[in-house]
Amino acid sequence: MKITELKFLLIICIPCFLLLSRVGCSNSTVEHHEVHIEQLDDVHIEHSNTQLATARESVELLVPKNLKMNDINDYHEIVLPAYSNTRIRLTHYAENTDKNVGYALVQLNAYEYNVTLSYNSTLVDGGHLTGQNLGLVLYGDGDLWAFNLDPTQPVWVSLVLMIYNASAPVPGGCNLEFPVETSPILNLTVTPDIIVIDTPPAAVARAFQDAKNACGKARLQYESYYSVMAKHDFSLKSYFNAIRSLISYANAKANGHQNTLSSPLQINRHEYGRQTGRGMVFVTVVIDPVHRGFSLYVPTYSYSCQPFIELPECYGHSIPWRILALMITCLAALEIVVGWLPVIVKSPILTGFLFVLLGILGLQHVPMLLPSATPLLMVAFIVGVAVGLLLAMFVPQVSRIVCACISGYLIMITQIGLINGNYYTIPNISFYILLGGCFIGILLSFTLNIVLITRSVIFGAICLFYGINAMFSGRLDYPLRHPFHRLYVPNYETVHYDPGVDEIDCAALAAFTIILIVCLFLRSRYQPNTVQSDFELSCGAAHMAEDDDLTHSSAVIAADDTTAYERFGHEQPIITRWVSGEDDVFESPASNSRFFRRLMRQSARR
Repeated sequence: MKITELKFLLIICIPCFLLLSRVGCSNSTVEHHEVHIEQLDDVHIEHSNTQLATARESVELLVPKNLKMNDINDYHEIVLPAYSNTRIRLTHYAENTDKNVGYALVQLNAYEYNVTLSYNSTLVDGGHLTGQNLGLVLYGDGDLWAFNLDPTQPVWVSLVLMIYNASAPVPGGCNLEFPVETSPILNLTVTPDIIVIDTPPAAVARAFQDAKNACGKARLQYESYYSVMAKHDFSLKSYFNAIRSLISYANAKANGHQNTLSSPLQINRHEYGRQTGRGMVFVTVVIDPVHRGFSLYVPTYSYSCQPFIELPECYGHSIPWRILALMITCLAALEIVVGWLPVIVKSPILTGFLFVLLGILGLQHVPMLLPSATPLLMVAFIVGVAVGLLLAMFVPQVSRIVCACISGYLIMITQIGLINGNYYTIPNISFYILLGGCFIGILLSFTLNIVLITRSVIFGAICLFYGINAMFSGRLDYPLRHPFHRLYVPNYETVHYDPGVDEIDCAALAAFTIILIVCLFLRSRYQPNTVQSDFELSCGAAHMAEDDDLTHSSAVIAADDTTAYERFGHEQPIITRWVSGEDDVFESPASNSRFFRRLMRQSARR
């Protein structure tokens, strides 16, 4: 390939990809700016409406005459001043309730900072809870106190009054994890891979409590619901709206999604896959099937990152990783257009990747220590590279089939993973994915000569897909990462993952489609004299190309690729057009191709 032609391609490709990366980064910057503006606007508007609430030393929660059983009966959004103690008064409970009312649950949801909710005006051991999503139970008129112990920072909070009927179980009534005897809150733990929601055991309603229904003996059922917030939306308004969307059973069923996965030994534990930069709200419903009652714990949330401390972490990969992804994307596009990597390089890489996948599937059925899996996978990759090298040197057609099968496997696992995030719960799903991948691979292998798509396009498209996904910080690569999670994260079979594709994933998928089409178009028009053909053995191509007229151009989707047509037509020249002149004749593509090659060689010598 000539130096000038390579420079021309680089001049065209690199600015396009830099522009694409700049757009992705600028979008992130704009979203970051809008988040803070929206937060400031919300705070300014709501602060102007609640100056009186912040100035008072107490807030009143009023039990209405027309009760909404098992639902919100009073709601406030206020600011707790810095280093303050605010009294929360529950009034008109005795006047407006009857025997059908069981208890009141007062919830306090703080934004960004921790606060303390207490039964006493001073902090007493066993009488208060500290965190962001808190709740305490009252059985009559009484007072609670909300402490903001930060000496400089006021905190926005929402106060919610929930009234439950007499048959509703008491959430956290058999609590052993928190200092308060009845703690209707959830214990949320964020690990590098998953989010763990632990629900303290509930107790049956007061009217039914006896020795038979003591803690650990009641036949209570637990349901876990979650809701996903907009990506990179850390505003105050969105936070409170997300909490309210799951605060009642009707809202949870209407606005949330149920997580039916749980460990048989820990039915009160639910695990979720992390979605960094995307808020998730969780709530647990406890149901008493004997007395036909239900109640909800206080909802909790997680962004899987720290947006108020380290905001860039919430936008996925850092700038160096995105630059690396941009370089891989440019090289992948160049591979599709030019086919600059020889078969002896592409085949070992893809075959080694195939052996790693097979090793992961095999290790998932073998009980073993997790740290010992890494050396075995490294050995599998080395063996795969050696096998791929031998195939490329001696049986290139088999190597092409292997590359096509890997492409089919990735197509299958990506489609299934984006439709159902918990596809691993389907029996024998790994076998079906391998079978479907092999079917697609064999189909591609038989049709490669017809559609003229080579290993260069397959290898480049794979790298292009995952490179663009990394540039956009999308989740399109989750189905591929899932087998590794199952191998390295204990009990990953019980982890629930939301497969929803958001706007960033759609943008990454659209960018991949557009760039791939452009690359295929450039490949069809780029006709160098000497390009490594994926249909020929790399080692023996030099002996076959001694005659310049037998030099093969890259097999592409091109109407004017004469050598590709000759191979498809069993070396029979195909008439391509009618030429009008003094004598109407048909033009031979083979002779026409030879003429232009000689013309280009003569001009190059000059």
